Amino acid sequence: MDSSNILLALDEQKKWRERRNRVAARIVQIERRRAYLLRELDHARRKASEYASAVSEPTSTPRTVEPTLPSRTLLR
Repeated sequence: MDSSNILLALDEQKKWRERRNRVAARIVQIERRRAYLLRELDHARRKASEYASAVSEPTSTPRTVEPTLPSRTLLR
């Protein structure tokens, strides 16, 4: 094998090693993002459950809405 082929092979090795490192770094980044999104989803589900239980719980005293008079600007 001549020296030009050896240098070409070494360049290819370096290129693929760098590519493998970039792909590995991207996978780590995606896994971190996934973990963050799963935490956000869990938080949202807990809040939805909390609000659903608050809405579905019967209150001990019925809530009444006081009638309001129209504002003065509407009476003109």
